[in-house]
Amino acid sequence: MKWTLAQLRKFHDEVIKFDDDLKIENLTDRKDILSVERLNVKGEIFVRSRQFNVQIYIDTIINMLDSRTSEDIQVPLQIESLEIFDETVHEDDDLDENVHPVIHTLDLEPVIRELIIVNLPTAYTTSDEPLGSGKDWEVIDEDEFAHESEEKTDPRLEKLKALLDSDEEKED
Repeated sequence: MKWTLAQLRKFHDEVIKFDDDLKIENLTDRKDILSVERLNVKGEIFVRSRQFNVQIYIDTIINMLDSRTSEDIQVPLQIESLEIFDETVHEDDDLDENVHPVIHTLDLEPVIRELIIVNLPTAYTTSDEPLGSGKDWEVIDEDEFAHESEEKTDPRLEKLKALLDSDEEKED
């Protein structure tokens, strides 16, 4: 998805629409990201004199490893962003994250790649089950914990509880 500035200038003060399926290999070096299954990019480029406003809509499915089971799963992503490409800015300028310098060509692929990487979850699972249990522990919800803590009294503290109860009776 590249356009030269000469191509874009032909459409001054107009909107250029695009809709394309892309193939991106080696999206990131993360080991849990296996591949990009499907990637569709739609959008519009509004051409101004030295600035190009690009509204991008990304619809993709990423093949990842499940965070709990390590099985292959598909993670759908829908991303929308407004990116500004400007001829008057330089790479060493202190820029907003959505403003990009452009010299000879407007290339959307690095921006698309970055948007996908930033929006990927750090951990993702399709499992609805809680973690389960391990040696000498198990996962319980808060209601169970509150109920168990009310019922259980350490037998070594029974005498102290009786003493506390008798003190409360004396105060009444």
